[in-house]
Amino acid sequence: MKNRKILVAASACAAAIIIIAVVLLLVIDRGVKAVDTTSYLETTAELEAGSELKALPDSSQGVPGMKLVADNAELSLYFNPETTEVAVKDKRQNRVWYTNPEKRNEDTIASPYEKEVMSSQVSVLFRDSVGTLNTFTNFGKSISSKQFTVESIASGVRITYTLGDMSLGIDALPKYISKARMEEKLVSKLDASQARYVSTRYYPKEGSPDILERLDEQVSKQLVLNKMIAAFQAAGYTEEDLAFDNAENGVTGSGGSDKPTFTIPIEYRLDGGELLVSVPVSHIKESGAFKIGSIELLNFFGAADSNTEGYIFVPDGSGSLINLNNGKVKEEQYVQKVYGFDPNDNSWRRGQVTESARMPVFGMKAGDAAWFAVIEKGDAIASIAADVSGRKNGYNYAYTSFALRGEDELELYTGATIQEIELLNEQIYTGDIQVRYSFLPSEQASYSGMAEHYREKLVKEQSLQPLSGEKALPFYLTITGSVDKRKSMLGVPYDSVVSMTSFKEASQIAMQLKQDGVDRLMMRYSGWFGKGVNHKTPVKLKTDDVLGSKQDLAALAKQLEDAGGMLFPDVAFQQMYHDDGGFAPSSDAARFVTREEAELYPYNRALNRMDMFLGTYYLLSPAKLPYYVDKFMNQYDKLGMNGLSLRDLGGMLVSDYRVSRVVQRETAKEIVKEQLGKLDERIRETMVAGGNSYAFPYADHLIDVPTDSSGFLITDEEVPFYEMVVHGSVDYAGKAINLSDEQDTKLQLLKAIELGAAPYFSWTYEPSSKLKFTHFDTSFSTSYKDWYDQAVAMYKEANAVLAPLRSETMMEHIRHQEGVVEVKYSNGSSIIVNYTDQAATVGGVTVAPQHYSIGGEQP
Repeated sequence: MKNRKILVAASACAAAIIIIAVVLLLVIDRGVKAVDTTSYLETTAELEAGSELKALPDSSQGVPGMKLVADNAELSLYFNPETTEVAVKDKRQNRVWYTNPEKRNEDTIASPYEKEVMSSQVSVLFRDSVGTLNTFTNFGKSISSKQFTVESIASGVRITYTLGDMSLGIDALPKYISKARMEEKLVSKLDASQARYVSTRYYPKEGSPDILERLDEQVSKQLVLNKMIAAFQAAGYTEEDLAFDNAENGVTGSGGSDKPTFTIPIEYRLDGGELLVSVPVSHIKESGAFKIGSIELLNFFGAADSNTEGYIFVPDGSGSLINLNNGKVKEEQYVQKVYGFDPNDNSWRRGQVTESARMPVFGMKAGDAAWFAVIEKGDAIASIAADVSGRKNGYNYAYTSFALRGEDELELYTGATIQEIELLNEQIYTGDIQVRYSFLPSEQASYSGMAEHYREKLVKEQSLQPLSGEKALPFYLTITGSVDKRKSMLGVPYDSVVSMTSFKEASQIAMQLKQDGVDRLMMRYSGWFGKGVNHKTPVKLKTDDVLGSKQDLAALAKQLEDAGGMLFPDVAFQQMYHDDGGFAPSSDAARFVTREEAELYPYNRALNRMDMFLGTYYLLSPAKLPYYVDKFMNQYDKLGMNGLSLRDLGGMLVSDYRVSRVVQRETAKEIVKEQLGKLDERIRETMVAGGNSYAFPYADHLIDVPTDSSGFLITDEEVPFYEMVVHGSVDYAGKAINLSDEQDTKLQLLKAIELGAAPYFSWTYEPSSKLKFTHFDTSFSTSYKDWYDQAVAMYKEANAVLAPLRSETMMEHIRHQEGVVEVKYSNGSSIIVNYTDQAATVGGVTVAPQHYSIGGEQP
């Protein structure tokens, strides 16, 4: 009895322990509150009601072979009902732009398939149930077989394409049919030969002799299938008959379900002097196990032939030009994701280190005319591609593709063999896609004109606002405070936090800069709380003891503001460096398509892959971002800071492929914008690193903006398109000068003057050697004493040149020759920069080697 009581007690104790463990697991690992991500995505619930297509009366010469379907004071929209091509006639320039090349069938380079692509308006890239990639063009799989409908809509036209083989397949024949209906509907209505042919392809079902089952092994052969379908049609067997037999025998589905078919609507609308092209993705239909990965839209809109002079503009870094017909057919085609690659990728390697495309724009100058495109919806899931004539066809072209699903690789290990399977996530993007095409007059047909056009659009939308007031040029400075460092005691390793620049040491640097004439010091302080630069979850803001107290931090902020500057404590929201009590990876981290937690490592350029020895971090699910921003601000408000630096909120977008809550990049962008808006309301000045275009309305300062291109081999020229758009609306700087690959400060100064960028450095008070054997040993050149004199001299010279132009817009950028450029401003000033080692003369002005000249109609 005693043993039994002990056993009962032990059992009860064990049960209690299990219950407590389960409860603790649920409490600890449940994660923080997620937002309803579906509310962030703009989706076309119902399509605009269309009507029968009717051609409008056209008093002009029109476009041969096309009907006028929409018209306004500036543009006319024409449509070819046979090929579904669209043409836009710009009445202002008397120029016609086509969705497809007019003379594509005369192209001697293009293969039959390439001519099919050139005749298409959309291509669908999809995978089957085993991951095999296939491509359908709407010409080959829809237009050529007349599988489309056309409707008139307000100011435009809608074409709905059905892509795929719509011919009757094996499921056009009933899988099961009763003997009575076989006799009634088929045998009795066919001649003896046909009746026998049909009857022998059906056999009594096992266990149900009155039901006949289709012999698929025989019927699936194409010749047999053709004869069977012909016999059923001869007997008058209808779709209603098929539906009845399927329903009677519990069969779901009907003809053609074994083939990939897709329904895709495309809408064209005139909007003043611009063309809107949209795809309401929520109305795309897929079939069976076939899933769309991405779609390509208007690959050949405005394409230029091999006799046209001009260039394609692409938003690579600061901007790049691809000269038409440049002959670089052996180089890779230009393809780049808008807003940079998605870090939610389980591949350890990256293709190449590149600059990001931070603006959703592209365009083409063809002769004395130009078109310019802005991706207005779906930009975060978009990629921009461009190519030149001579590779696949005789045309130069640029277009967008949209990733409607996330894609990743799953590695299966079978012994010594590794099999890679391409996976698509189940849930498709359901928002809208929209691209706006503008047509520029001859005097604006250049990349400078494109930048002016885009800047005016952003100002009109209040995404950019002109700067006001005369101020000195900012001096941007990142101070590294504390970092985590592995130490050991008696051979036992432990994690510690070491100071690289305390609050009081930062104060000394600021005081010295003020004394030496730096009046607008914008200090970004990285590594001030949560155990260093790679800080803890940003919900508890305790300053690191090795740096000083909160009072010391507040004193530093006041000192800077009194001197005309600002302190910007730095925080990362989307990269979680610690698995602590405020962050549960299993619930709060984003997921790869493979369903693993998105745990990543910094990229090692030497190894061309991620390196776990450089640390680790998780990607936060965008659905959890609002929680952390709110928690952070509730604590940050108490510090009384007027500035804030956002390390990753304006320059990176993260998707989340958690099965129960898919968050694609377009949704993530809208969530990020909402958080940026909240922060902007509560903070006087915000500093954004990276500077994707959606962050412009919320940024008072931009750092790490692109000042170079990636140097893709297919490109021909680097241009400061990014700077031409933002100059005069927000202060900005490129990468930290002392950490740049280019260490010639004279060339760096010339580059800053050309780009209108403020000087920017990254410093530590302690010598850089103290960072050795930390995750930051790549910052080998940060000791401020090594750079101080050069930095002050550079700032004073840049300030003298650029401060008077700070609120002016860049109107034109001209490359007079290799290494000699000119920048013209809205107040009439111009700056000529000579990077070469020889004197250069421009417009009668001689500029010394590696120097600049300020001229024009100066104020």
